[in-house]
Amino acid sequence: MSALQSAASNVPASTVMSLRRPVIISVIVGVVGLVACVLLGHPVMGILGVIGLGLGLFNGRMLQRATVKAISGDNPTKRAMIGSSAQRLMTITLIALALGFFVRPDGLGVFVGLAVYQLINIAHTAAPVVKELRTR
Repeated sequence: MSALQSAASNVPASTVMSLRRPVIISVIVGVVGLVACVLLGHPVMGILGVIGLGLGLFNGRMLQRATVKAISGDNPTKRAMIGSSAQRLMTITLIALALGFFVRPDGLGVFVGLAVYQLINIAHTAAPVVKELRTR
């Protein structure tokens, strides 16, 4: 058993991130943001914000799949994890930059969507830790 597999086997199942709550929160934030942008006269920015949230969710899901794939292999290495992360993040970055550049000035919405998703993800990930610390 490799060091990565050993470390993964010690992670309790309750700490494995479910994307259900981030999806629900992202949908709510996306709808509110889209309505706000439409009311302010920038519907394209609202749509791109929703696309940014979707890219964030896509990144989270692909991260989970890449981690499971890397750990379940016969000889998992950090290099495989780094390679899959770099490829995934490069793809998302290129999509975001292309949308931001070609749909100016409303293309900023995709970056706002990605940033908002990261805040949602951080809050979702930190909540169990804070809850655990309060019980101690």
